[in-house]
Amino acid sequence: MTDHFETQDRDIYVEALSALQNAGVRFMVGGAFAVYHYTDWWRNTHDIDVYVTQDQVGKAAQALRSIGFTDLGEQAAGDNEWIYHAGKNGLVFDVIWRFANLVNYITEDWFERASSGEFLGLHLDFLPLEELVWIKVFVINRHRCDWPDVMRIAQAQCGRMDWNRLMNLLGEHWLLLAALVDVFDWQHPASTGCIPDSLRTEIAKKRLDYLRNPPELADREQLLDPWLHQRADFYAIRRNE
Repeated sequence: MTDHFETQDRDIYVEALSALQNAGVRFMVGGAFAVYHYTDWWRNTHDIDVYVTQDQVGKAAQALRSIGFTDLGEQAAGDNEWIYHAGKNGLVFDVIWRFANLVNYITEDWFERASSGEFLGLHLDFLPLEELVWIKVFVINRHRCDWPDVMRIAQAQCGRMDWNRLMNLLGEHWLLLAALVDVFDWQHPASTGCIPDSLRTEIAKKRLDYLRNPPELADREQLLDPWLHQRADFYAIRRNE
């Protein structure tokens, strides 16, 4: 992967990522940087997400504090259960160890499947392809939706996505994947071949069984990135100006 963008935050990104590496923090890059890694499509951002196992959070926070980042505290109720926010000169650095809906933790096996690449002159690990989609598929609400990122990933990684593994990762939430396939087909009709027929057949069977035997759960809205539901209509975050 090569860099095709310029950003005023480049030096701070390098400083922060280098600080984590020098402190021996084991992390994977996610968010916009991971999407860029897999799609070569860049969107401007003033924040960076790194993913760690829970035991690495304290070490990561200390490394960021050592170079002038400050703890931004909770941006929504419950943030301290899954994310640590740090800020410096308007840039937000998020250290994440759990899904926002608290359903899953980042675990050691993720690192075994991480994708490596060069970014900003640094050698970094990025979230595994399927895990990146797994996280993003739950982010769909009136404040934010990460599905456009997933559509770009699915098209850019055509033939390389392990759809069966993604289905297994989602487990009881497989209907979200079924919905993604429908939206992808609508958005990219020339790329429908990127979704294997075997997955489409499995989805069709599961959907029929689901309709015949619906689960007792009446509402899953709280799983769709719940902390964003609690925020104000405008996104406000404390920054060091």
